[in-house]
Amino acid sequence: MPASIPLSSHEKKWLIKIIQEVYGIQILDAYSCQKLSDELLSRARISISYNTIRRLFGVIKGPTQASRFTLDSLCKGLGYADFAAFQQAVNQFEKDFFNEMLILNRLKKRKDDAIILGIAQQFQMKNWDEVYQFKSIIDLCLEVENFDLLTQIFELKFDTKNQDVTWRLYVSFQSIYVQSCQNNERVIAYVEELLRTNELAQRILLQLFVEEECLQGYYGRWLRATSEDLVEDMVVFKNSMLCQLAFENKEIETAKKHLFIAKQAFKEHMHPNLRGRIAAWDYILHGNRQTCEDFYTGLHEFTDKLSFLVFFYRLLEVYHQELLSFDYLETFVVDDLLINFSFPEKHNLNKMYLLKARYCIQKGDVGLARQLKGNLNLRYIYSCDKAWVDRQLAFVEATC
Repeated sequence: MPASIPLSSHEKKWLIKIIQEVYGIQILDAYSCQKLSDELLSRARISISYNTIRRLFGVIKGPTQASRFTLDSLCKGLGYADFAAFQQAVNQFEKDFFNEMLILNRLKKRKDDAIILGIAQQFQMKNWDEVYQFKSIIDLCLEVENFDLLTQIFELKFDTKNQDVTWRLYVSFQSIYVQSCQNNERVIAYVEELLRTNELAQRILLQLFVEEECLQGYYGRWLRATSEDLVEDMVVFKNSMLCQLAFENKEIETAKKHLFIAKQAFKEHMHPNLRGRIAAWDYILHGNRQTCEDFYTGLHEFTDKLSFLVFFYRLLEVYHQELLSFDYLETFVVDDLLINFSFPEKHNLNKMYLLKARYCIQKGDVGLARQLKGNLNLRYIYSCDKAWVDRQLAFVEATC
């Protein structure tokens, strides 16, 4: 028996609308389902039982799904070649309507907050069409300074435990990061207030767009404003970053206090990036090597070790300069076949090659450093690390 195909709420809405236009029947109850069954048979010579129609449109309890044959038959009765043709037509209509609506809102000739929010609520970030439509909504809010609508969008629920969804949200919200880097005070102040109460803003704007070059500016303001009770690892993340900020300001005792809080709150299952940050600051502030050894030996996956070492050594390079105190860069074997094809991991691989090259230069092995530089693929550069990558690349090229 062929597998059933689930009907999305979006598709169900359009089927009901087109049924009403074609047959003058509003699907509300068992009677209307029976009437549609009769009309399909008499006018289109298509046989679909009224029980199937009841289940499909949720008139009776059960999954809103049907066989491909049933969906194809229903859509033929509505004037389409098959279900796929119906889906294509509806999606194209939605895109055209959506684009024209955004233009009118950008021109301030209309204000369709409720409709736009309703569209955004349907997005699950499962495909790139949704991502860029969602991004266009965010961009609209910024362009016309519609912060009320933007706040409602930030209150939407997404599966942020899914890495693919999180990365797509990163892409969607990128304009907020760009505007903040360009010192748009309205946007900076808006996010600063939002971070006090909004989990999505904390996960995306604070923890993914980690702009360390702006610690003394907008990013430092965001850190101080962020609450610590919405995201599980926020106490660790926030205090490790505030430790870094205090160190830059030569407030060493304050830096040590933040590091202590971060270490106390750390849990074994937390991200290796946080391990790398804590281990680096424990060594820089206290000369403590044990934290690094304990954290690193507790990791088993290649990508986890890669993330840890990149964050650990990058902070040593920026704030301590000396990389030879630990030999992990020398013993860590880089195998790009062990990473997946995600952008963050490819970017981490680039940073590892740069750090290894700098390590080799400090050891006097310029030949190996030159070889490592040849492994770089600079298409994969995380925007927040661009300045650091450029500095490392300039140093390596000047030396090699």
